[in-house]
Amino acid sequence: MKLQLLVLVLVFLMASATSMEYYDCCEDCCGCWHPIEDINDTQVIEIANFIVTEINKQIGATLKFKKVIKGQSQDVAGTNYHLIISTTNFIPNVYDAVVYECPWEHVYDAVVYDCPWLHVRKLTKFVPVKHH
Repeated sequence: MKLQLLVLVLVFLMASATSMEYYDCCEDCCGCWHPIEDINDTQVIEIANFIVTEINKQIGATLKFKKVIKGQSQDVAGTNYHLIISTTNFIPNVYDAVVYECPWEHVYDAVVYDCPWLHVRKLTKFVPVKHH
């Protein structure tokens, strides 16, 4: 009887682990990061422009948005957007020790939390990328 119960528990645990593993990888998983298929989508461009506007406001820079290089989104209570963007100019002093493959393109890694129904949009990460 104990052996049967042990086997039953092991089967249940293995089934649970398998289903959770699938859930972590599924397309519709809430909380998982997914690649943004269309980086030129109007919502993605709006978020990218928000990033540039917000960092210009926060530190007095004069960045000009050029393009989204790649991105991911994460559905939570709202959406996190993780974008790699490029600008046509740069933030002085941040780049003093950074070497680029493309000196005319300055690349940043940024994350924005967006929750439209609460009217919240917040830049949570903004760092220069050495190479992309």
